[in-house]
Amino acid sequence: MMKAILAAALVLGTASLPSSAATVRDWRWLNGTTWYVPTNGLPAYIYAPEQNQLIPVQDQTVYTITGYRNGYFWGRTASKLGDNAITCMSLVGSVTPEGKIYLTFTSYPYVDGSSETTIGVGNMVVKGRQWTMANQMSTGSTSAQVGHWAYMVQTRPNQASWQSLPGVNMSVPDFMEPCMNSAPNTPG
Repeated sequence: MMKAILAAALVLGTASLPSSAATVRDWRWLNGTTWYVPTNGLPAYIYAPEQNQLIPVQDQTVYTITGYRNGYFWGRTASKLGDNAITCMSLVGSVTPEGKIYLTFTSYPYVDGSSETTIGVGNMVVKGRQWTMANQMSTGSTSAQVGHWAYMVQTRPNQASWQSLPGVNMSVPDFMEPCMNSAPNTPG
């Protein structure tokens, strides 16, 4: 399996990750990347505990990673859950040399006392000859929780997904526009 991942990484021109030599420097290429949920990953579920019911909903989420340092990355996230408006979040994450991911999302812009934190976990996985972020997240309150997992993939300006994101039929710049500004691109 590791040989297959290494071969795929070399074909893609990204860092090779043999477990004995992997370092956080291997993930520097994440800086400046944009990730989205492809069509097959859009289904998410809202759990309504009082009714003990799962309600299907679509969840398009886009990350723009604006910085990377020593295994940590940060940026902005836009998300649209079902018919709701686009929600903006700040993202800070970490990636281990082996590709394990931990994500923390907080409301953006931050309003004192009103911010919920959303936590996600995942792994960098080669799927279909490209790196994906196999992510899981859960968020919500005691009245409803949202659960979602997807193989998030990279998009670039020359790709169809950049012009029309699955589930929302908006370009990446239009989808992200409410969530981006001239704020510093370094956390803290």
